[in-house]
Amino acid sequence: MGALTSLATTGLNLALSQQAASGQSRDARQERDRRIQEIQARNLEENRKRREELRRRLAAERARAGAAGVATRGGSSDAVLRGLVEETDRAEQIASNSVRRQVSELRRNASSARRNSLLDLAGNVAGSVVGGSGRSSLLDS
Repeated sequence: MGALTSLATTGLNLALSQQAASGQSRDARQERDRRIQEIQARNLEENRKRREELRRRLAAERARAGAAGVATRGGSSDAVLRGLVEETDRAEQIASNSVRRQVSELRRNASSARRNSLLDLAGNVAGSVVGGSGRSSLLDS
């Protein structure tokens, strides 16, 4: 009878451990997703600000060229305007690459944490089944 009780306790400990691990995994996924959304939203806002600043700078350059009597189309005026657009495009590309790296790192860390959690759970179960773990039961808490 004692072996049956021990087996039932081990089974219950396993079920409770799995339930706790599942909750932790869900919480970690939600936190990861929240952080990814935050990073992406911040990037969108920064891009919006860059584009707004570009519009202002382009308008100012056109006004400056017009006030100086320089044609606002063609020649050096177009080169200056193109340079401003290219500068903004480069800044957005750099920011986009940074966001991709940050999101990738978050996903990699979450995957690693999930793998470690599963390994811990497997180790706890193996120790419970063998009986040599020395760990207390979840029911003892």
